[in-house]
Amino acid sequence: MERARLHPDRTAVICGDDAVSYRELALIALGVAGELDSDEAYADCRRIGIEAYRTAATAAIALGVALSGRSFVFLNPESPENTSRHIRSSAGVSVVADPTSGGFRKLPDADTATPAGPSPADEAYVLYTSGSSGRPKGVSVSQRNLADSTAARLAVYEGFGTPTFLLLSPFYFDSSVAGVWGTLAAGGTLVVAREDERRDPAALVGLIARHRVTHTLTVPSFYAELLHTVFQDGQLAVGLASLRLVICAGESLPQGVIEQHFSLLPDVTLGNEYGPTECTVWATYRLYERPGASNIGFPIPGTSIHLLDDRLREVPPGEVGQIAISGRGVTTGYVGAEQETRTRFTDIEVAPGRTVRAYLTRDLGRWSAAHGLQFAGRLDNEVKIRGVRVNIEAIEETLAAHPGVRAAAVAHDSETSTCYAFVVRDSDAPVDAASVRHRVASELGTAVVPDRVVFVDRLPRTAHDKIDRAALLASVRRAGAEPADQDADGLTAQITRAWEEVLGMSVNEAEPGNFFELGGNSLSVLRLSRALGRIAGRPVAVKQVYRCGTIPQQVELLSSL
Repeated sequence: MERARLHPDRTAVICGDDAVSYRELALIALGVAGELDSDEAYADCRRIGIEAYRTAATAAIALGVALSGRSFVFLNPESPENTSRHIRSSAGVSVVADPTSGGFRKLPDADTATPAGPSPADEAYVLYTSGSSGRPKGVSVSQRNLADSTAARLAVYEGFGTPTFLLLSPFYFDSSVAGVWGTLAAGGTLVVAREDERRDPAALVGLIARHRVTHTLTVPSFYAELLHTVFQDGQLAVGLASLRLVICAGESLPQGVIEQHFSLLPDVTLGNEYGPTECTVWATYRLYERPGASNIGFPIPGTSIHLLDDRLREVPPGEVGQIAISGRGVTTGYVGAEQETRTRFTDIEVAPGRTVRAYLTRDLGRWSAAHGLQFAGRLDNEVKIRGVRVNIEAIEETLAAHPGVRAAAVAHDSETSTCYAFVVRDSDAPVDAASVRHRVASELGTAVVPDRVVFVDRLPRTAHDKIDRAALLASVRRAGAEPADQDADGLTAQITRAWEEVLGMSVNEAEPGNFFELGGNSLSVLRLSRALGRIAGRPVAVKQVYRCGTIPQQVELLSSL
């Protein structure tokens, strides 16, 4: 990489109106390290929790914790308390830093003993997976893992220059490591989108234009929404002129997103990265300079990919096998989960008498001589929704335990990145979509709440008496293809129909409730803002929809427009 000589006054991190130079970043980090080292109350605290607010200070505190010789654990401030308690307990976190106040707090009821599992002696951080089974697992990432992963990133993207990187991922997602450490190690500038900006495509285009952003990374489903917004408003495309590289990760990259990217941004390279948290963010990549078949490419430097059968032997070329990853990015294992570590991290034979330690992903792949690794699904019934791992059976069990629900099935439409819950309810049971979503959120967390709840009379079965998810998805696709009722009987009725189309459920016009309480999320709110824009005859900003979450408020909003 042709890097600019790093000047201490060069801007390191930007968030909103806050801009921190490298000199200031170093002073803040040294101050954090000094406080941790000088206060006896923190002497036995080897892992420090950090509330992962989207601020410039969050990155500085993480650096300070690293300088103190400790590891950090990013905590989602919006997680259910039982999830947060599990994470703090399993990681042995008794001290939490709050970037919004700049202070530390000791948790009086915390278990201060270092938990069993990987030693934190050479640990950089613990990052918790999204908890598809309802209990997140903490992955212990060493300093060596992080250094090698970052070195590979600098080597792969050397030709794209010193980055100005727009961070869209939450800090507690592993993809944030690519933005934070990859950017600062290259002497670039990290632009942290605020919470109210990161879901709003128009606001993000403004950030890209204002700060001359060159690199970014996002999940394909959100990137599709951003591209759609830019396509609808051609003037926005001018704001993307500074981009050199857009990376998609966290979900399968649909062919349609590749095509749309190059139709709008023909001179911008599109990257596709694949890799689990357990292997330090990424393991393979592919760079597109023009449209091509969707696949996850070739191993990053220092990493090897193995395709294995059910006896952990390499499959013949061209056949589908479980993806196993070996190399410098493979982490120590899970914190406090020795059995799970032994199950997923194991030795495999790569040549007669020669074994390597590898991580078994449970993903399926097939080698293509021309394009590298092709993703071929999951060994189990787990998918990724909005970058979060979701175990379908876990959601189905939670739904089936809901009073009044007779049966339930969950299906993921990879074409639209939409997760559907199909529910059979008892006759006269007071079960609606809001109660179904609340049940899942309270039991498993909001990250795994289905996008749409569809009530059906029965669940179709295959010839082998299994739930026919393909038939369920086909039914909602047919319903979506039917012509919409064009009879506009007032603004309230039009907005109500827009809600029903976006949420995939009936809405009581008299008492509709709040859009987000009914299951609206960061992706569906984008679709609603576009639908409201069509009704109003002019764009409706996403932030306006967040402020006006009910139908009466949106009637007033559109009336004022």
